[in-house]
Amino acid sequence: MTLKIELNHIISHIKLLTQFGHTFLAKLAAILLLLTFGTIVAFGYYLGESFSSIEQRKITQPLDISMVTSGRLSDLGVFVREVIVKRGDTFSRILGRLKIDNLELSKFLSSSKEAKKRLKLKAGDSIRSVSDHNGGITKITILSRNGKATDIIPADVGFKIVPTVFESRQLFGSGIIQSSLYEALQTSGLSDKLGSEMADILSSEIDFNRDIRYGDRFSILYSANYLDNAYISFAQIQALEFINDGEVRRVYFFKDPETGQSAFYTEDGQNVKNAFLKSPLKFSRITSGFSKRRLHPVLKKWRSHKGVDYGAATGTPVMAAGKGTISHLGAKGAYGRLIEIRHANGVSTRYAHLSKYAQKLKTGSKVAQGQIIGYVGKSGLATGPHLHYEFLVRGRQVDPSKAVMPPGPPIGKKLKDEFASEVAAARLLLDSLGQTVSNQPNEPSVLN
Repeated sequence: MTLKIELNHIISHIKLLTQFGHTFLAKLAAILLLLTFGTIVAFGYYLGESFSSIEQRKITQPLDISMVTSGRLSDLGVFVREVIVKRGDTFSRILGRLKIDNLELSKFLSSSKEAKKRLKLKAGDSIRSVSDHNGGITKITILSRNGKATDIIPADVGFKIVPTVFESRQLFGSGIIQSSLYEALQTSGLSDKLGSEMADILSSEIDFNRDIRYGDRFSILYSANYLDNAYISFAQIQALEFINDGEVRRVYFFKDPETGQSAFYTEDGQNVKNAFLKSPLKFSRITSGFSKRRLHPVLKKWRSHKGVDYGAATGTPVMAAGKGTISHLGAKGAYGRLIEIRHANGVSTRYAHLSKYAQKLKTGSKVAQGQIIGYVGKSGLATGPHLHYEFLVRGRQVDPSKAVMPPGPPIGKKLKDEFASEVAAARLLLDSLGQTVSNQPNEPSVLN
């Protein structure tokens, strides 16, 4: 095989580029020449060819190596380093690991009132620095494990703290439940946080502690936050389909453009949130249901059990089942640590055997539906950690699963057309997802 290499012609063009001030193009051409020549030689060896079979041509014009190795450092762009915050870390130690020697920045992070108030180091969070070719800091990002982020950037004088600007992307995902919701999310490459949000959204419709069945399916459309082309966290579920025991439930997120208030609605505009949650715990198991006759596990006597017991680990967050005012917060006999909330229309709820109460709560405090009010424990007359939950109507305990739950406000008449337009687009995507749900591992996909 004969191979002719016309180096003189190429090098003359490189020198002309240099003479006319096109240094960058000259460098690029020289690099490509070297790479191409090396590739050709390697390829010749691969085919079993020797140099003797290649026509050799003497290079009469020397190649100026400085065109490849010299130039402006700014052509290299920016430099990024990242470290993980360790227990007991300080900003001084972190700057050292990031190889940042900037006295002004160090003083700002350790001494300024703004930094002390707004910046908190937590083990497991990541800190990323971005610097220019001169080593000057252009940005430092503190990224917490919960997906929130803060930037420290140069100001006219010193530095300042600003919210991190994420790139928003629309994603979708789906899965089939074979053992648990979290297992299905993991198999489908979706965040556990999505499962928690699904339980929140459908908490008035589905009791995720006892209603989930093998073969249940879900499909989700959601927005996610990206930073430097990397997934950081999910931002907002836009539409959701959950097929539970053969019953299809679809809900859609809608935000009032005038008031800014948002909620999830069915396709006909009905609010999916009822006045009370079906369960005050997101995920647990029912160890004892509402009954008129039950053998008490401690007293060993037959008694009525006018509430529902949820088995869960000590410290599991307990939510207020509905909006109301705390009428009792404190120890109460066999109940142990107890919170009782008074709601509208003569309804009250009780949460017993708590290990502790949420901070800043007291008798008379107003709470919102879903707000964390305490944590599971085994105070009072209890054999192990669990939550005893009671639902009372005019002072009489009733079975929470059979209580009537009035719905929240529907979509207003003025917004029905705008809502219908948004629902139509989301419905088409959910239809497509529903036809392709599988339980094979996959990554969440981007909507084009």
